[in-house]
Amino acid sequence: MSKSPRTNLIRAVRLLPEAVKVGLGPLPDETVELLSPVDPGRESAVRDEHAGLLDEVERLRESIRRVEQENRDLAARVALSEKELSDERRRLEADRQRMKADMEAEAESVRKAAEVEGAERGRSAGYEEGARKAREEIALEYEQKVSSLVALLESVHASLDQSAEELANLGMPRLIRLWERMLSRMLRREVELSDDTVQRVLRGILERLSDRDRILVYLNPADAERTSGRRDVFGDLLLGVKHLEFIPDVNVEEGSCIVETNLGIYDARWRTQLEQIHQEIDHLFVEGRKDDSEDV
Repeated sequence: MSKSPRTNLIRAVRLLPEAVKVGLGPLPDETVELLSPVDPGRESAVRDEHAGLLDEVERLRESIRRVEQENRDLAARVALSEKELSDERRRLEADRQRMKADMEAEAESVRKAAEVEGAERGRSAGYEEGARKAREEIALEYEQKVSSLVALLESVHASLDQSAEELANLGMPRLIRLWERMLSRMLRREVELSDDTVQRVLRGILERLSDRDRILVYLNPADAERTSGRRDVFGDLLLGVKHLEFIPDVNVEEGSCIVETNLGIYDARWRTQLEQIHQEIDHLFVEGRKDDSEDV
């Protein structure tokens, strides 16, 4: 079961090696406006979108279940083919034993007939040679037929194994891309439905900071208004901080932030984290294709 995005909001935070000034300058205190009351119509629209997202997630899960069922069906067909191959081998072995017994009986009959006729005509040696050649020819013909049948059955089995593997390889990238889209939409809905998302993200970063002399936090203007007056929610995390400043920046999406210290910058924007996930997935696909080509 996947973990809730609420408990892993800053897992992909990236530390930039250089301190870079980002965003606009601080807004004068007199320009800060109080938040307007929440629009009930907007809340209803967000809930409807959230319900639509849940429906889409369920459809994606159903797609995943269908792919898994297809894999199970193919595995069942492969298992059935293996059983049929095993049954056919046993049948061929039984035929071989039966044919061997028939050839031995026939050879014995020929030998006895040759002995009788040889006793009568003095040609027993010729009949023995003829019987031996007959046995060799029959055995050779039988071995050739059995070998061709076994080779055919084994090639069919190998083809089924390859088809199963190809289906699995085709299905896996599709499932991963579905998961990636679901994650992106769930993170965006998380921001829309929760006003304290950025505060939880910022708390996670503050817990990891070692330099507390000067902290600049770049936020979306809407988040900056909500956060600047709520420093109490960070509690002991602000102990030892000499300078803390919340800076509105329209380039930072809601629910995200960029934290600048004397040691560097922590980029905790959703867009950055999703891009990192996308790049990692692409890298894995490229490496997988290289491995497949090397195996070939």
